[in-house]
This record gives sequence, structure tokens and C-alpha cells, in this order.
Amino acid sequence: MKMGRLAYFAEFFVFPPLVLFFTALAFAGTTPPRPADWALAYLVGVLAWTLIEYLLHRFVFHHAPILAPMHERHHDEPLELIGTPAWVSVLVGAAAVAGPCWAMLGLDLATAVTAGMVTGYLYYVFIHYVIHHWQPRPGSYLARARRWHALHHHFADEGNFGVTTSFWDHVFGTALESRRHKLHRSAD
Repeated sequence: MKMGRLAYFAEFFVFPPLVLFFTALAFAGTTPPRPADWALAYLVGVLAWTLIEYLLHRFVFHHAPILAPMHERHHDEPLELIGTPAWVSVLVGAAAVAGPCWAMLGLDLATAVTAGMVTGYLYYVFIHYVIHHWQPRPGSYLARARRWHALHHHFADEGNFGVTTSFWDHVFGTALESRRHKLHRSAD
């Protein structure tokens, strides 16, 4: 859905206070988590987000009946602020991430994993905005991310589904630059 700037960035105002509240709750309990355990679970959440980002983009944004047309619109109008309302992100995050994590890990470590995933998600939203709207310095991470994502827009269903990292595209064989390089080598 097309959004204004405030609505597009609303998650940056909604998620951090929620994460801080639940993190404080976890540490205020009768048996707070060990900081090292919490930090490790947080890191697992950040890394897990990168896989979720890849899978969502590859399979849901490009193939789900309701979301694929919205994502197609983003491909057609990449400078428009097209996204999901913050309340939808919060509900999906609670149902698909926080709830199952709490059931499996308990409040203490679940808050860490959820906080890590939220951090990864907010980083994704920010990077995606930047690579469409800023002119990053040549050779920088942002310039490489911009080029990577531009290839995705050009060859939409073929690859480069990761926005914040190309790792999963390389793992699953959807890295467009790698495939192009292989095609050029096999033609020699």
C-alpha cells in the first residue's frame, strides 16, 4: 500500500519501545537471563531475520496472492513509499515471531530473539529505503546493496532476493551476479 513518510517509518517509533519494554520485563523477573545468553539469543534473532527476509521476499512477496501485486507495484514504482502499515507488522510479528518464541524459549530468551529479529527487520526497512532514495558513496556497502537490489528489480523473479545481505542468495543459488559470471565462463 502506498504510504506517507510518517506511516512508512512508523515502525521505528512502535517497535523499539515494545522491545525495550519486554526486555526490561525479562530482566526484572525473579530469575533474569544471563547477559551473555541474552546477547547470544539476540544475535541468533538478527541472523534468523536475514533468512526470513530472503524467504519472505522470494516466496511471499513474489508469489502470495495478496502481497505479490503490492510488491509488483513496488517494482513498477520503486521510488514510491509502498509498504505494510505498522499495526500489521506488529500483529504479524507478535503472532509469527514473539508468540512462538515465548512458547519455545520462555519470556527471557524469547525477548532476546524477538529483539534481534526486530532489529534485523528495522535495518532491512532502512536499507531498502536508502538504496532506493539515496545516492551512496561509490564502493560503499550501500552502493553495493543498491546495485544488488537494482539487479533484482531488473530480473525480479530470478534472484537477488536478499536486501541486507547476499548470503542466502549465494546459499540457495539465486545470486544473479554469480550466475551471470558462471554463464560467461561457460561460454568461453
